[in-house]
Amino acid sequence: MLTQPRTILLTGGTSGIGLAMVEQLLEQGHQLIVVSRSSDTLSRLKENSEQVATYACDLSSRQQTESLIETIKKSHPELSVVINNAGVQYTPMLLDQDFDLDSVEFEIKVNFVAPVWISYLLLPTLIKQTAPAAIVNISSGLAFAPKTGSAVYCATKAAIHSISQSLRYQLAGTNVQICEAILPLVDTPMTAGRGGDKLSAHEAARQIIRGVKHGKPEIYVGKARLLKPLMRLSPTLVKRIMRRY
Repeated sequence: MLTQPRTILLTGGTSGIGLAMVEQLLEQGHQLIVVSRSSDTLSRLKENSEQVATYACDLSSRQQTESLIETIKKSHPELSVVINNAGVQYTPMLLDQDFDLDSVEFEIKVNFVAPVWISYLLLPTLIKQTAPAAIVNISSGLAFAPKTGSAVYCATKAAIHSISQSLRYQLAGTNVQICEAILPLVDTPMTAGRGGDKLSAHEAARQIIRGVKHGKPEIYVGKARLLKPLMRLSPTLVKRIMRRY
């Protein structure tokens, strides 16, 4: 996977890990279809490379997402890799005065529902490819060890982990692989002001791409590799640590 030039759809590709993946994938000769809400940032990205097609879309909108995917299917029938990277994280707890029901709906749709929509709508395109195809879901160690704050975000990543496993079972015997990239705390605009020991977005992107190349079903990035042994050794300790955040 990714050893030969591919056409790749990547959501949330204008900042953080997404932008780092765009830069590295372009360097490796791939054609990129980049989706973001930011039209201005997309325009600048397209100006810098002829290998990039850009589309503005609010992924919380089913109508916009369905229209986007229909356009992509017609314009890029050779598409063989989908990277569901777009995500948002809000910090208020349910007891906070500024907890907002609209933000909950938006967060769940962007982080979980949109990847489901996109995967379903593009599966016919991916399955008909002669070369191996892939859906790559960007997840988090918080799927396994949720923290006190950002509870909805943690829940959406747990849902991404679950559906990645289920899709892997459903697509066994097809040419479509399901990869899940499980991230630690990464230095991105989303995590600004949180923690100090962060993995760089460039390094996170590099490890994700390397894992996809090797066809790993689960790609543990950086310190996320410690999760499995820690959860086996002392799940109580992990829970005690995460309660502080």
